Amino acid sequence: MSFAVPVALLALWEIASRLAVVSPRYFPAPTTIAWVLADRFVEGDLGAQSLVTLARLACAFALAAVPGVLLGLLMGIARPVRAAIEPYIAFIFPVPKITLLPFLLIILGVGEPAFVLTGATSAFFQIVISTLGGVQTLDPRLLEAGRNYGAHGARLFWKVILPAALPSIFTGLRLGLGLALVSIVAVEFIAAKSGLGHLVYRHWQMLSTPEMYAAFVLVGALGLALTRGLRALQARILTWQDDPGRL
Repeated sequence: MSFAVPVALLALWEIASRLAVVSPRYFPAPTTIAWVLADRFVEGDLGAQSLVTLARLACAFALAAVPGVLLGLLMGIARPVRAAIEPYIAFIFPVPKITLLPFLLIILGVGEPAFVLTGATSAFFQIVISTLGGVQTLDPRLLEAGRNYGAHGARLFWKVILPAALPSIFTGLRLGLGLALVSIVAVEFIAAKSGLGHLVYRHWQMLSTPEMYAAFVLVGALGLALTRGLRALQARILTWQDDPGRL
């Protein structure tokens, strides 16, 4: 049932394009886009440019996830650290991170470091905030139970605090991954000469709309696959979520 609406919309689009109800030049039929996608992914540049975007995304996400989770946990368990850093997080978080690109280009020059860091900053703050929220919303009864069973210090952290915060951490990672992908594609659209974002921009300039839509579809498919993969990893790791008594 969840596929009925998208399938119906695609069928309507196909008919409208074939009958020229909408301009096929600007709205090519979905079957045409699918054919271009299949043909250019293997033989053309879609596959290679997908790997470029994926490599940038992987670097950006790694740069954001590790320090983001660590800082969020530290802020959650150390009140002085949270008091010192939280105002800066709250100040910077609402700012669209793509606006940092000109400053990074001035400092680092036009190249991969500036592109990757723009994507990393987009994910970093979301991961920090989600991780911090997971620690702050920890049920006090869990802490009390842990202490009653002799868990203190590092043992309390590893056995109680971290497991309880993991669902929020994974939520932050999924959101951060999506934000990083959006920023990377935007950077490729604006400044880079490679990647799926650049393909969308280049084919838009040339009015090669089937190729433009094909690159756009690949961006969406990449985001869907990666976020679903993180969700599957979360379900595999956090098996105790279905059985809270195991925590």
